[in-house]
Amino acid sequence: MGNSLIFTSNSFATAVSFATASAATASGFQPSSANTVYDIMGGTTSYDRRLYGISCTSTFGTIETVSVYLWDGISNKQMYQVSIPANSGNSTTISAVDVFGNINGSSIFQKQKDANGVPYYNLTAGWSIRISYGTTLTGSAVLNFISTGETYQ
Repeated sequence: MGNSLIFTSNSFATAVSFATASAATASGFQPSSANTVYDIMGGTTSYDRRLYGISCTSTFGTIETVSVYLWDGISNKQMYQVSIPANSGNSTTISAVDVFGNINGSSIFQKQKDANGVPYYNLTAGWSIRISYGTTLTGSAVLNFISTGETYQ
């Protein structure tokens, strides 16, 4: 990473949707299974990234427990868990979940702040952020994750 960051002014937004195999086939989402770890921000890049946010929405009818992992290119390291309320972000009364700003992950993701006080996390090239969820999705239920940030060298 060197002594200073050179921002490439390339922002990114990564969206990943998980669904049952039948719902995924019909909608183009990633088929998924409970208790399996999946990338939400892949580690195949050759550049570092500054992560500013991860949000999750759900069309599932029950609360979903999501585990968040860092993958260092060799193995997953579980960092924390967050509860995703039923139908979060899919209703006018239940908002999407701020996975990045969640209190359970604040000891990891909320420590560094830029000059404007905005929290960020530097994700090293080749590393990724992954999730798993604990309850099998049913019917047409979907979990959506959106990650935003910037790239730098």
